[in-house]
Amino acid sequence: MHIGIVCKVIDNFGDAGFSLRLAKALAAKGHCVDLFHDEPATFQALYPHSVNDNLRLIDAVKTNIETEYRQTPDLILEPFGTSSGQTAFRFDLALKSRFPRTPWLLIDYLSSEKWIESFHLNTSTDPITGHVTTFFYPGFTDKTGGLIHCDYPARLAGKQQATNNTGLNVFVFAYPNAPIRKLIDLCNSINTPEYAIKIGLAGNVLAPGPEDCARLIPFVAQSEFDELLAQYNVLFVRGEDSFVRAQLAGKPFIWQIYPTEDDAHTAKLACFYDLYASGLGADCRLALWNCWLAWNCIDTTVDFGKAWINLLPHLPELQTHAIKWQAQLLDGRELVKEVLTWRGLQTPTLNEKPDL
Repeated sequence: MHIGIVCKVIDNFGDAGFSLRLAKALAAKGHCVDLFHDEPATFQALYPHSVNDNLRLIDAVKTNIETEYRQTPDLILEPFGTSSGQTAFRFDLALKSRFPRTPWLLIDYLSSEKWIESFHLNTSTDPITGHVTTFFYPGFTDKTGGLIHCDYPARLAGKQQATNNTGLNVFVFAYPNAPIRKLIDLCNSINTPEYAIKIGLAGNVLAPGPEDCARLIPFVAQSEFDELLAQYNVLFVRGEDSFVRAQLAGKPFIWQIYPTEDDAHTAKLACFYDLYASGLGADCRLALWNCWLAWNCIDTTVDFGKAWINLLPHLPELQTHAIKWQAQLLDGRELVKEVLTWRGLQTPTLNEKPDL
């Protein structure tokens, strides 16, 4: 099939990261994929070297889709609805106008909220144009569209890092409002020559000092990210793509959810935690939740420093749990497969029926 992906980069690397991961996975399965975007620099950082001829990155700002794009796609995917009314440059409208009968799948944000199961694969018809959009919800249950995990390196699955009796390696990828400085200062204060916590900082949100136990990690291409996470014992991750990859890594993790003005992120965080932590012992479950609350600055009565210290004794239990969760995800619904299965059930396009 020939597949188009619409990606309007709103901020950070989340929109681009997910869209690129989806495009690469589809291209690896032999489909021809055109990824329309508006941020060349972001995609160049994530995908510096083209490794699949089936994947084309198309700068929609410089390309006149109405006149220059000749291919008729069999499927168009729109991750997160990022070319909706909130964005100034609506290159999705040109695609909808040119290909009104092409199946259009809007892949929404990942959530473990119960309502997404009933909304998954529902449709909406534009009353003016008649264009039909189908809503696809990623998730963690068999009533959702699952997660992208077909690209997770098999050699890393189920692999536990050997216990290091001399220290702990911690990966931190966070938004600026996280108490990163407090984490560094606390680890500086509790480190000893016999046991030291070392922190790798990604994202350049804070510059550590020469005496700190933290160092900056150079930006890596998306294809190297899983290998990077595999080097650490505990993962602080943010947003959606790194959040999923941390789970696939089978490591204890602290998730910083993207904050929203209406505080909807608080409920989403709690919904996922209830699902993820259901197999943990009561003390471990509480310790991890307090750490998540403090790291997300949701409960100001919880001191992050104290929460982090209280979490450390529970890391062995969290590691065992993380491996079980990893296996559950890898055995669960796979998003790329679900997308292709859905497309196979749709009415063929004219491109697929050249005799018409």
